[in-house]
Amino acid sequence: MDVKAVFFDIDGTLVSFRTHRVTQSNLEVLDALRKKGIKVFISTGRMLGMTSVLDGIEFDGYIANNGAAIYDSSKKMIHGRLLPKKELYALRERLKLSDLPQFAVSFMTADNYYLNCKSSLAEDVARVVGVAPPILSDIDDIVEMDVYQMCVYLKGKALDDVMEGWLTGCTASVWNPVFADVNEKGITKAYGIDRMLEIFGIDLSQTLSFGDGGNDIPMLEHTAVSVCMGNADEAVRAASDYVTETVDEDGVAKALARLGVL
Repeated sequence: MDVKAVFFDIDGTLVSFRTHRVTQSNLEVLDALRKKGIKVFISTGRMLGMTSVLDGIEFDGYIANNGAAIYDSSKKMIHGRLLPKKELYALRERLKLSDLPQFAVSFMTADNYYLNCKSSLAEDVARVVGVAPPILSDIDDIVEMDVYQMCVYLKGKALDDVMEGWLTGCTASVWNPVFADVNEKGITKAYGIDRMLEIFGIDLSQTLSFGDGGNDIPMLEHTAVSVCMGNADEAVRAASDYVTETVDEDGVAKALARLGVL
């Protein structure tokens, strides 16, 4: 295939959950792709300020917050979509209802993320991903910030109830079993890819993507060819054209070799 752009998720794709580092194999892959003139982009649910694990590696651009924030190679924001205030205010209203179960939410700005209440779940997730825990702050202060994405620490029916009753202008995607990424409706990694392709003048037919989680599904379904990692669940596999080995088994390099890209 005539590949001009490759989009990579971070966690479980470029970065090992075991070491919290980009694998040596992936470092070599990224260098080889760029030497062939193929653009390499990050496409992540993380905010840009949470991507220090990639420091020292060259990328042509970054899609952060599941498509809500887009940056060029110098990490200058070139496109952004804030969560509407009405959604933030609605969630605040729900969180202030004392007769309903309370839950933690982290709110991502461009540079940091904030938590409405102390949560061992949020701290555990930060530890698993290898980042600093969120900053505890008052919900009244948080909702006045420029928020691009939320992480709601609910699952199953409890999550559905909040989405359907309070966050009707948003969608949820799950890549971790204890929380869901929440973005404005229509804002996905696919949205971010389209904005990036417009900027670089690359056709969608010349794109390839790699991912492993639920928030990768819109990306995997959107690019011309998609590959999911060996740890992906059935929903992610169904959205992908190919399944490769895990990140710790050099899955990206093996897939690129099989596809004839490298």
